[in-house]
Amino acid sequence: MDRQELEKWYGFLKGLRELSMSSSVVSVTVIDDYNNAVDKISEIVGEKLDNFKITDHSTFIHVYSQNEVLIRALQYKLFSFLGYLEYGYKLADKVIEIGSVYNSIIDSELKERCSDILSAPSKFDRVINQASQVLEDRIRTKAGADRSLIGANLVNKVLNVDPQKTVLLVADNPEVHEGVCHICRGIMIGFRNPTHHGLTDKITREEALKFTAFIDYILKLIEESTIIEKNK
Repeated sequence: MDRQELEKWYGFLKGLRELSMSSSVVSVTVIDDYNNAVDKISEIVGEKLDNFKITDHSTFIHVYSQNEVLIRALQYKLFSFLGYLEYGYKLADKVIEIGSVYNSIIDSELKERCSDILSAPSKFDRVINQASQVLEDRIRTKAGADRSLIGANLVNKVLNVDPQKTVLLVADNPEVHEGVCHICRGIMIGFRNPTHHGLTDKITREEALKFTAFIDYILKLIEESTIIEKNK
């Protein structure tokens, strides 16, 4: 199941819900758009969902005007369908999770550079790009390193696994220090480099958000690190 595609259509349905609540006019075209969304979601989840489609307005015909019939029919089916998706596919929980993880990010520069991209509809590899750049720049600035040092070369120079040779000491425990050094080097090789030299649409909003939150923690470790020897 394509979770990202499902979330897109879920967002579309939420837009229709706002329309049905704020507008006094709903056209047959809107009903057709809603039914099309049901068909698309049915394909994504591999489940027959025809019972959520609007195929008969007669239930409302004796109580409301023709336009009110369309509004009431849309609201009745739409609200039921949204509830089904939220509880059956945990879509509402996903939104809550995103908000709570995002709010936990402390670093202001990281937030400023990633917030607008995290709220975009797609292309979340840009978040990985920006977050890893913030980490790279923070390591360079903290160590006073030359700007010609980038990526893994920068990490190798200022975050040496040997506490006797490192410029930045992340922890008094040699094993913890070594572990963080390897993590930073891995971020540069495994995340920074691919997003600097290529494009991908495979990264989801949730994955980008989790990565940003992790970078936020690494930034905290870098800020709290001890400068052993200024890099010339």
